Amino acid sequence: MDLKEHFKESKVKRVVAGRIPRGVDFITGIKQICKEHNIKHGYIPMCIGSFITARFIYAIPDENAPIDFVYSKPVDVEGPLELLYAQGLIGMEDTGEQSIHIHMMVSDKYMRIFGGHTIEGGNIVAATAEIIIHELEEAEFVRQFDEETGFRLFKIQ
Repeated sequence: MDLKEHFKESKVKRVVAGRIPRGVDFITGIKQICKEHNIKHGYIPMCIGSFITARFIYAIPDENAPIDFVYSKPVDVEGPLELLYAQGLIGMEDTGEQSIHIHMMVSDKYMRIFGGHTIEGGNIVAATAEIIIHELEEAEFVRQFDEETGFRLFKIQ
């Protein structure tokens, strides 16, 4: 298998540090930061904070799927929640819209850990979400349908 189409060397163009305030949806907040700073492609190496609620999907077995799993329906976790860690990629949909692919872990009042693929519109910041974003200089992430997996995945350009 030739992996050359799956990677590209790049440099960090700049670093944006900030916070998403109380009451804002996590992914909506990230998109606003990216819009404000004109960031189209990059990555989030870390984010910590707290949530009122969290919304995830996660992989579940499905032998009828092209790669033997599908994603669950969205699962909501009620808070208060500690945002222990989040990381992800920033790119664009093939339609030209901003796309955020982020995974995170939260803990509830019983110190149970929940985690998975974060869904926009259900991760409401409680006190703060402190975030670091690295904008990439030469690599671009463009989300498009992948026939092999049946998912919309980032392709590196």
